[in-house]
Amino acid sequence: MLTSFRDLEPLQRQALLEKLALTLQRNASWAADEGDDALEMALRSVGTAILSAAGELSTDGLEFAEDVAAKALGLITTFHLRHPAYPLVPTLH
Repeated sequence: MLTSFRDLEPLQRQALLEKLALTLQRNASWAADEGDDALEMALRSVGTAILSAAGELSTDGLEFAEDVAAKALGLITTFHLRHPAYPLVPTLH
C-alpha cells in the first residue's frame, strides 16, 4: 500500500528527505565526471540544502517539505534523462 509523505512518521520523512539529498549529491558527482557542470551545481546545491534542513522539514511545514521532495524527484528525473548511461543498479567491478 502506498503511503503519502504526510502519512509517514517524522523520522521516516527525515530519512526519505536525506535519501533524496544523498541521491542528488551522488548524481551530481556523476554529472561532474561527465562534464555537465550546470546540472552538477544544481544537484549538489539542492542536495546540500535538503540535507541541512531535513530534520526541520520532517516536522514543520509539511506542505513545503512535500514540494521540496517533489522538486528533488524532478531533478533526479532530469539527471536520468540527460545521463541515461548512469547505472540504476549496483554493479560489481
